[in-house]
Amino acid sequence: MTSTLITPCTLILPFPLQDLHVLELRGCGLKRINTQLYHLLPYLSHLDLGNNQIQFLAEDEFQDLRRLHSLRLDGNLLPVVLEKTFVNQQQLKYLCLARNRLAKVTDTAFLNLTSLVELDISYNKLSKIESFALTHVADTLQKLLISGNNFPLSLVKTILQTLYRVWHLEVAHMKIKSIPERFFPDRIKKLNVSFNNLTSVSVHNIPRQVQDLDASYNQLKGLNDSVIIKLETLKFVNLSGNPWHCSLCHVTSILFRVNKTDIFRNLTCASPKSLKGKMLSSLRLEDVTTCDSKHNNDDGSSGGNKLSLLIGLVCIVIFAVFSIVFVVCSCVRRHSRNVALQQKRAAERAENSLHSATAIFSKGEISFKFPLDLTERKMSVSTIDEIKRDSQQSLPNGTATGI
Repeated sequence: MTSTLITPCTLILPFPLQDLHVLELRGCGLKRINTQLYHLLPYLSHLDLGNNQIQFLAEDEFQDLRRLHSLRLDGNLLPVVLEKTFVNQQQLKYLCLARNRLAKVTDTAFLNLTSLVELDISYNKLSKIESFALTHVADTLQKLLISGNNFPLSLVKTILQTLYRVWHLEVAHMKIKSIPERFFPDRIKKLNVSFNNLTSVSVHNIPRQVQDLDASYNQLKGLNDSVIIKLETLKFVNLSGNPWHCSLCHVTSILFRVNKTDIFRNLTCASPKSLKGKMLSSLRLEDVTTCDSKHNNDDGSSGGNKLSLLIGLVCIVIFAVFSIVFVVCSCVRRHSRNVALQQKRAAERAENSLHSATAIFSKGEISFKFPLDLTERKMSVSTIDEIKRDSQQSLPNGTATGI
């Protein structure tokens, strides 16, 4: 008889313990679990420790749980998966390590997981993972979830080459802008590329065997005929949340098929403004704007033009301000030079002036420097007869004075 224990925070163990197969301690705020508890649960097949505060797992943490089929450790604070952490879990098929703080996975972290079918390491802080670490699960792994990490596309390609049996792949929230042709192996049947930055989808981006495609919340504005024909053959397609541009250049092919398939019926226009929020299934061909219509400028391109114009005006204003400041500074500098030059010249003229007398006594010392009178002085020489004559003329009544 299989016993099940599901408790949010209070641990009440039934007896006998060896009959317990399922133990769920999700969201209990646990930081550590006494590993002696696992020794009492030899037949435990499902263990859920998600959404707790566990920061560390010892290498022998689960050594007594040799019959585990499912282990959930998501939503904890684990920074690393240590070597040989799951070395005794040869029967483990499902391992979830999502939403932790994983920055490293050691080379032997998945050693002996020879039955693992699904691995979830999404939404961590991983930017790289050695392909050798995944070779231990390459023969059995079929479902791989690596969304929300910082893996470059080149590493994703290497991972897919190593895990050659994976047919379910999730690479959401990875800031992917474009996907090279034939990037995904044809064996992929379920693909999740949602919440990225994809602006276009080609037939060559879609694996040949894919049956389930989630491309929601990207930057798709329209689809061409070949892609639409391919999507119509799939069992499930999610294209919601994309900024569909309802013009003849982008959604014409969709409008012709919108009422013939379910994959387009819940889509809404994001632009132009006149059609924003309207369901594509409710549009008529005459409602859609033409490619060169002025209404097309209501979308992001109009915003881009306005932004460019604003940036140009700001640059012009900044240039004008700097020019004015430069001219003012130049004028002030030139005026200062002219004033200094005039003062210098005035001082030189004052120093060399003929009317500038040098004091004879300066600072208590006698100075023998006298101003030179360069004015030409003329001296007249008179004879005695001329003096007498002048004297006689100067006396009244012609009276002369004898000498």
